[in-house]
Amino acid sequence: MSESNPMLSRCTLLFICAVLLAVAPVHAFTAESLDITVAKDGDATATFRFALEGLIENAIPQSMLEEQLVKGLSSSSEPPQLISMDRSSATILLKKFSLVNDVPTGTEYVTSTMDFKKAEIALQSSAVSSVITADFSPSIVTVTLPDNYARTFNNVDSLPSITHTIVDPVKAAAAKAAAAKTGSAVSAANGAIKVTASPEDAEVWIDNVYVGNAPSTFDEISAGSHTLRFQKDGYSTVSKQVNVTAGKTLTTKVVLMYVAPTSTPASPGFSVLAGMIALAGCTVLWSSRRH
Repeated sequence: MSESNPMLSRCTLLFICAVLLAVAPVHAFTAESLDITVAKDGDATATFRFALEGLIENAIPQSMLEEQLVKGLSSSSEPPQLISMDRSSATILLKKFSLVNDVPTGTEYVTSTMDFKKAEIALQSSAVSSVITADFSPSIVTVTLPDNYARTFNNVDSLPSITHTIVDPVKAAAAKAAAAKTGSAVSAANGAIKVTASPEDAEVWIDNVYVGNAPSTFDEISAGSHTLRFQKDGYSTVSKQVNVTAGKTLTTKVVLMYVAPTSTPASPGFSVLAGMIALAGCTVLWSSRRH
C-alpha cells in the first residue's frame, strides 16, 4: 500500500480540529485591570492589562485586538487613540473623558461612563466568534483625578460616571469673603452617602443609576430624596428611600438575604467535553506528525 500524502493528512487534521473547536470556543482573551488617569483638561490616559490564553494565544491578529479595544473603551464623541500595545497591555488616550466645569469653589470633573460589553458584542459578530470568546470587563478599574482623588471598582461590566470637585483655595476664600459681606452662610449644595452592605461588594444603584460597589462613600449627591438599590447575584435585592442633606454625609447599611438555588447545576455539556477532547487530540496528533 502506498504511503498517504503527509500534506493531505496534515490539512485533514487541521480541518477536524477547526470543526471540533467550533463546537466549543476557546476562551482566549481576559481583561485584568484598567487604570485611568485624568488630566486637568479632561483628557485621560488609560492603561489596559489583559491575558491571552489557550492554543491560539499567538494566532489572534494584533489589528483585531486593537480594533476591539478601541471599540470597547470608547467613552466620548472622539474615538480613543491607541498609543502603544503589546500582547499583555495597551496604553490609550481617551479624549474628552471628563467634562470640566468652573464652580464657585474650584473645578468640577464629571467623568464619562464606559460599557465594556461593546467590544464583546463586536467580537461576537466577527468571523472568529466560533473559536474565540472574550471577557473585556476588567477585574479592577481605578480612576484617578488630577488631585489624586481615586475611585476603584471591582468586577463591573460598565464604569459609572464620577463627579468630583477640586477645591481651589483662592476661589474658596473669595466665595467665603463674598458671603461674609452679604451676611450669608456658605453651604455646600450637595451631600454624600456612605454605604456598607452584607455581603460586601454588592452593587449600589442611586436613582436607577449604577454608581459602584459597597462599601464606599459617594459624594456630590444632590440634596433631597433618593432611591438606593443594592443587588448581588445569589442574593435578594434591597431598595430603600433616603434623604440627603446638603453639606452632610448620610450613613446607611443593608443586609442582603441569601437566595438558595432552585435547581441543581447541570453537568458540563457535550460541547464543552468535545472541545476539551478536541484540543487534547489535536495536540497529540500534531506532535506525532512532526516526528
